[in-house]
Amino acid sequence: MQLKALLLDLDGTLVDTAPDMVGTLNRLLAKHKRSLADPAVAGLLVSNGARALLQHGFGDDVSEAAMTALIEEFLDDYALHVCEQSKLYAGMDDALSLCRQNDIKWGVVTNKPLQLSRALLDELGILENCAILLGGDSLPVKKPDPAPLLHCCMVLNLAASECLYLGDHERDVQAGNAAGMDTAVALWGYINGTHQPENWNAQYLFNNPDGLIKLIGERTLS
Repeated sequence: MQLKALLLDLDGTLVDTAPDMVGTLNRLLAKHKRSLADPAVAGLLVSNGARALLQHGFGDDVSEAAMTALIEEFLDDYALHVCEQSKLYAGMDDALSLCRQNDIKWGVVTNKPLQLSRALLDELGILENCAILLGGDSLPVKKPDPAPLLHCCMVLNLAASECLYLGDHERDVQAGNAAGMDTAVALWGYINGTHQPENWNAQYLFNNPDGLIKLIGERTLS
């Protein structure tokens, strides 16, 4: 079936946000006089959000009250540094351009807070071309629940079968499959050696955006 919408996860799929998110983590660790995190290790946790990064840096024995306060600190700091070093993955701008050239809508469905997601896309200069943007706080539920993706279909007036959802985490595939969309894994994202994306039941595994670009071309002609 012809592709009419490309829906994307944000962190680790469309944008490499690890430098800025780990930067925030390390500023908080320094503030609280803790050892800094290794960016190469902590960066692989970015798709799991602030809590996972903070648990990595501060340990699992932090009380829930203390973690809630740390998350608030994290989000406040990150908002000030949301796009200092973050950038589109090489090739993703070409994929978005191909969508625009072929009247394929593209949008972002992320568990990242909406305000931060909007600020990031705006700083990158691509917000105005984004057909729909849903953050983790846009609806009462978030991925792996399929509701955000089904909401996109309703807003864009498209069938799920006309959409492709691309992400770098198993919950992205779970959400897309449950919504009835084709799903793809961005293997260039924050995937570590313990993950097994070949077992996530996605229709496509892309080593780099070239595979995505090829599929867009094929689905445009179908």
